[in-house]
Amino acid sequence: MDLGKIRFTFSSHGLALYPPGAAFGPRTLSDFEFVWIVAGDCVWHCDGADHSAPAGTVLLARPGMRDGFTWDPRHPTRHGFIHFTVPADMLAAAGLPAQAAWPLVRRPAPDGVLATLFHHLDWLLSTHPEHWQALADNALRQALAGFVTGSLDALSEEGAPLHPLIAKVLDHVHERWADGTCDAPTLGDLARVAGVSRAHLARVFRASFGATPVDALRWLRLERAAQLLSRTNLSVADISEQCGFGHAFHFSRRFRQAYGHSPRGFRQRIAAGGMIPTTGLLRRRELTARVWRK
Repeated sequence: MDLGKIRFTFSSHGLALYPPGAAFGPRTLSDFEFVWIVAGDCVWHCDGADHSAPAGTVLLARPGMRDGFTWDPRHPTRHGFIHFTVPADMLAAAGLPAQAAWPLVRRPAPDGVLATLFHHLDWLLSTHPEHWQALADNALRQALAGFVTGSLDALSEEGAPLHPLIAKVLDHVHERWADGTCDAPTLGDLARVAGVSRAHLARVFRASFGATPVDALRWLRLERAAQLLSRTNLSVADISEQCGFGHAFHFSRRFRQAYGHSPRGFRQRIAAGGMIPTTGLLRRRELTARVWRK
């Protein structure tokens, strides 16, 4: 898809609150309307079909459709809406499927992207900051493409549940590193915390992270060092000490193995506009989230 040339014309938008048992419609739409149910339930009657729409549901009505709503009979219902138009030839040129194939209803995950995009759109359309039209076009292009294709998720901080032994070890490391100084616990230290043998703990870590506990935590300390090199003025020696590498030469060697540059070379590369590469550690985000949580 190439959505970059799509431009929208926005008409009405806002957040609406309906009392229990209220109804709206029927009406015939002359434009597109996104509706997202914030609180309460409703039934959406669209072209002769009824669609249940509990809180969190997103609806997309298209021009020419005849629809109406029956709101929650027991509780107030709050929903947001955005009306917009877009030339049909723009949609066709963008590579989107034919409108007849578009879904009418989506129930995205609570941590997906649509709710954030809609709240941002509502703010843009209400306040008209500088360049608001271009920003609103970008936000609605992403919302429309995500709704039509179903690509609505956001990357979660956590994946599959951690093994209880890993969770116990990482909770211990979280407390141990709470002051920001990341020392290097030994495999024996970690096995004692977990209450199992060193060999068993190493097997459990390898199964989840593709690395031993010591190696996994070393990756985490190196990642911390990369962040400090790129986002602080701390000396390399101070970063080495803070990240648990007692000797600067040892730190430099490990860092080069992980990132392909010496710490000073890495800092220069980032200052020149380079991106921080991601380590190859499996399930890195789960490890990071568990140890560095607040």
